[in-house]
Amino acid sequence: MTLAQTYSWIFYAIGLASQNISASLVEIGAIADGINHAIPTQKEMQDSISWCLSQRLVLKEGKKYKPTIEGNALLNGSSSNTTLGVWKYLENQFSKIGVDNTRQINPKTMNAEPANPPDRNQCGDA
Repeated sequence: MTLAQTYSWIFYAIGLASQNISASLVEIGAIADGINHAIPTQKEMQDSISWCLSQRLVLKEGKKYKPTIEGNALLNGSSSNTTLGVWKYLENQFSKIGVDNTRQINPKTMNAEPANPPDRNQCGDA
């Protein structure tokens, strides 16, 4: 997944989990699992929430989180009625805001790598 996909996934989960009151990390993780059918790692949660806080899209209240006014405006900006459609919309918006989309997760190693690894033949190592 790209960073924009990951950050928007967790942001969307925060929005859904905190519709009435701020949500805990456990609540956010459970909603994220429902969105993507995967449980986010601690690093995905931490990095995503940190980025959302830095962009003033999320507010921290004690150990819980909820969208800011700006975050709610972003969440409500999608015209899609499907979970996947809203997530894709948020991903596109996060890319416009400036999430670095150059990293991918290698499913074999579960490590972040450049989206287009350099050609070893072009690096002078051959």
